[in-house]
Amino acid sequence: MLDTNVSSLAVQKVKGEIIHPELWVERGYATTWDGKPKLTVGIGGIVLNVKIGDPVFGWYADHLNAGVAVSDPDASRRMALNVFACIGNTAKVVTGDAKGAEGIIVGKTYFFPGSSQRLVVHLSDDVLPRLAIGDKIEVEAIGVGLSIEGFRDVRTLSLSPKLLEAMDLKSDGNSLAVPVALEIPGKMMGVGVGGGPAEAGSWEIQSCSHELNKELKLDRLRFGDLVAVKDVDSDWGRGVYEGGIVIGVISHGASELGGCGPGIGVIFSSKRGRIRSVIDHRANVGYYLGLRKDLQW
Repeated sequence: MLDTNVSSLAVQKVKGEIIHPELWVERGYATTWDGKPKLTVGIGGIVLNVKIGDPVFGWYADHLNAGVAVSDPDASRRMALNVFACIGNTAKVVTGDAKGAEGIIVGKTYFFPGSSQRLVVHLSDDVLPRLAIGDKIEVEAIGVGLSIEGFRDVRTLSLSPKLLEAMDLKSDGNSLAVPVALEIPGKMMGVGVGGGPAEAGSWEIQSCSHELNKELKLDRLRFGDLVAVKDVDSDWGRGVYEGGIVIGVISHGASELGGCGPGIGVIFSSKRGRIRSVIDHRANVGYYLGLRKDLQW
């Protein structure tokens, strides 16, 4: 087991609410990369039939959230909620018919043009029908500032100690071996580049080319998959960096809009070659946290 500074981290409660689904544009139809109108179904709200571990592609949707989207309508608190809450943190329903039910944060994302940073929360199938738009969700937030002894030059972002422990990472002293379901070239990254802070929202893998989706196996991605992106950096912001590597969690679904696609919530970033990605098709938040036992690649 890796040594960390978890005992020095602050644990605090933050709160948001289940937000209403959103449309990409005010009048409803967005324009796809090849000039077709499309309704952007699945952005925000409560998605009843898609969850962690399900395929990213194949839905009539765009930027689909697999689970429950939580944000804060108050812009002054929205960013704090998104930054302080980490993937793997416990989320509790504190109002409504499902009051007392507990779930887990399984992703981070955002949406333009409103830039409403959202958390994606997994709740069990028996809880979902009892939820309502506007229900309050409280998160026990821990993970900001998390670091691994001997790897202080590896940025750990939006990662709960619980998920880090479940991943059972291995180190040879020089590099940290991180299991990923897929490795992706940095040239595929689109919307989100240049954004910050690196702890907030997501960075999108462009998915408009069917040929590249098949060639790079992007079409096999699942919600919650850990992926490695090569020759990029997300230590403090998102951009190209030769030799850099970012590890992220697939937090929202595919897109047919130009420059868009499955979004990753970054959990590790290194410019100095200290992360070594290892292919393991079980590398999924659902597997590590015991949410899915039937994952298929």
